[in-house]
Amino acid sequence: MDKRRTVLGLLTALTLELLTKPGAGEPAEQELAVVVAKTSPIDELSFFELRRLYLGEDLRGPGGNKLIPLNRDSKSPERVGFDRSVLGLSPEAAARYWIDRRIRGQSGPPKVVEPATVLQRVVARVPFTVTYVRREEVSAELKIIPIDGKRPGDSGYPIVIATAASSPTFTGRISPGVRAGAKPALPASL
Repeated sequence: MDKRRTVLGLLTALTLELLTKPGAGEPAEQELAVVVAKTSPIDELSFFELRRLYLGEDLRGPGGNKLIPLNRDSKSPERVGFDRSVLGLSPEAAARYWIDRRIRGQSGPPKVVEPATVLQRVVARVPFTVTYVRREEVSAELKIIPIDGKRPGDSGYPIVIATAASSPTFTGRISPGVRAGAKPALPASL
């Protein structure tokens, strides 16, 4: 009986120690992969280009073809995480951004395609479409494109799924230097 109490005491102490460490009980951040069709000539995007694309700006790929961004449902953890990671916007701020663009006669938000399996089939079959999915869900018909040379799993990869633990405070504004209507020159890579 004493051995049993000792073992239970040690297990309890170990459990308490693990749970009180910073980050304990918080899931690791899951990364989103930016993907295109496996046959797509798009091999990489910069973070700036990805941001412009998903803010409704006209972005052209190889051969001058217009890139078509596709989104997830606005309440999905993938979309919330993408909007926060790439656009710097909360769901409410993103909704206000798109309403403002409509009022000004500008383009609307990227089309929403759900579920993820259908979204991946669309991207695999429609040339020059770009989307994001959970890294572990990428189908064989798609290829992951690096963002600023980084892929999911690389240190410093910036695009993650929203979790309760990753809810930074956002101002709801687009960062300085990126404003609707701005048309900075594209890098020579596109």
